[in-house]
Amino acid sequence: MLSETPFVFLAAAAAGVFALSVYGLRGLLEIRDALRHAEFTRLSAPENWQITRVWLGVIAGLPVLVAASRLGSAAWLAGAATAALAFWAAPEFMLAARRQAEREVLDDLALHLDVAALAMEAGSSLLTALVLCAERTPPGPLQRALHRVTLEMHAGTEPLEALRGLEQRVGLKPLSSLVLALRSAERLNQDLAPVLRERARQSAGYRFARAERLARAAPLKLWAALVLAIVPCTFVVLALPVAHMLVLIAGK
Repeated sequence: MLSETPFVFLAAAAAGVFALSVYGLRGLLEIRDALRHAEFTRLSAPENWQITRVWLGVIAGLPVLVAASRLGSAAWLAGAATAALAFWAAPEFMLAARRQAEREVLDDLALHLDVAALAMEAGSSLLTALVLCAERTPPGPLQRALHRVTLEMHAGTEPLEALRGLEQRVGLKPLSSLVLALRSAERLNQDLAPVLRERARQSAGYRFARAERLARAAPLKLWAALVLAIVPCTFVVLALPVAHMLVLIAGK
């Protein structure tokens, strides 16, 4: 079917796919960069997002079109349906990736706050504490975001202003409340270490509560696997000897 398509049409389609690929891949890299550096507010309206969705739809539909090329006009219908499905599902996949990255940030927040609180309790400044967080904590979205904060502070930005920029880029409530608490403590000339320590406890409590919820949900998932997979397989395994026994009984 594709061999009968005019060459001019195929060339125009290839040029269109190439143009889509340039902007679509750029948009996909933009989303990946935002996820890697915990800049979640950029994901509210990603650059070239609609073009990226169309490009993902085309990439998903082309293999179906080629595989079903012997079906004639039905191949175009199958390819178009697959492309439309990929176009519709792209925001759901991006939302799932964003939620996963947000969970990683919230899970890592307790460790970062503990390191910062320990450094400030030992007499370090907030700048030094944040630098230690960026250098000594495991790699992750929050660690990379803090590395950008340290670069801004070395460029002359005040630590709390740099944290305010981080909070605006991340857009998570725990970070917003943390920055607000630090600014209030600084305005009242209070020590920042107790604030960081208290927020670390709260973040650890959130992480523990989330682990408890997952633990409570695990038996339900295991029960679903038992019902949907193990029980039918048990009947399949027992079917052959039972059928053989019935044949022997009927033969007698």
